[in-house]
Amino acid sequence: MKKLKTWFFSLFIIIILTISATSTGVLSKNIMKSIETCKGSINNFYFVHVTDTHVMDDKFDNGFSKMRLRSVLENVTSFEEKPAFVVITGDLVEWGSSRSGALNYQTFLDCFYEKDNQLYADKGCSIPVYTTPGNHDYFWENNLDNYHTYVDKNHIADEDRYTIVYGDVSLFFIDSGANYLKEPYTWFHPYGDGLFDDDIAWLEEQLSTCKTTHKIVLMHHPAVNVRDDSSVMYDVIARNRMRFISLCEEYDVDLVLTGHTHCSRVFDADENLLKSYPFNCSEYSTLFVQTDDCKEGVHYRNITVVDDDIWLEKCEEIKIKHPHDKSAVFIRGSTSIYKDIYLYILYWVINYSLNKTIQP
Repeated sequence: MKKLKTWFFSLFIIIILTISATSTGVLSKNIMKSIETCKGSINNFYFVHVTDTHVMDDKFDNGFSKMRLRSVLENVTSFEEKPAFVVITGDLVEWGSSRSGALNYQTFLDCFYEKDNQLYADKGCSIPVYTTPGNHDYFWENNLDNYHTYVDKNHIADEDRYTIVYGDVSLFFIDSGANYLKEPYTWFHPYGDGLFDDDIAWLEEQLSTCKTTHKIVLMHHPAVNVRDDSSVMYDVIARNRMRFISLCEEYDVDLVLTGHTHCSRVFDADENLLKSYPFNCSEYSTLFVQTDDCKEGVHYRNITVVDDDIWLEKCEEIKIKHPHDKSAVFIRGSTSIYKDIYLYILYWVINYSLNKTIQP
């Protein structure tokens, strides 16, 4: 069972967080400074969650998507107390397939530094960046060839499943798949293919042998979301959703960090929507988190580890302006099925043009 802190300690932390939020908006930095035992300890740190960056080549959107991503990275690497690492949970690019998808990934890479096949957020290569693919990374030829060529060459054999251990925290990265197209009613609110039986088996083995106190699972699609008026839950994983939730509960997973919905939401396993930030995850069973995107806005979220607690903070938004922002006005203002139709047409038009101008 998870270790609970005393009521007084929790109240003390909440007061610190409240003061910090009103003063700088960067909660993690102030938590780290406010507790003496944090300094110099690998078990006391914070990291940054970014998702749905939807980067396109400059020719397709006047460089605006690259500017959005760079603004996040420049912001989080400018903090006095640096994050330990950055995680990006899918939809790295607007579409990932073919020659135009390769151009999108090359533009994505322009925002980072690279050393020994590892991406970093900073020039000094001290803040690693870990990724997992999303459904847009599969668009439109239903493969991750360019993702593996440009972003992550290290986990192809493991089907993009891997574990990172930092201090007393284990992070389990897993691919929640392309769009699930088996049922036509899901086309309007795309489900993720979800987790196949071998994904569940891999995750259970990793969790059952895990030696760290804290466990965090990262993937693109949520497992818990809001329901519509017909009590249907959309935009979640299609396969093994309930098995996944049960597994997280059984092995005391602290957080499941996802994107996809372009919203900021936090649920428990009973589908209760929680709103009182910051959350001390030690006081809850598994929290299912959706972090807001870097497409319709520019967002990130800090997660802070302090001794035996993990603190989940609210999404922060960065306000930026681009003098030539003529990109994707139709896309941003439309429902998902029309966005996908628009992108599909755009994809084929661009690739037709590239085939005319680029020699094999």
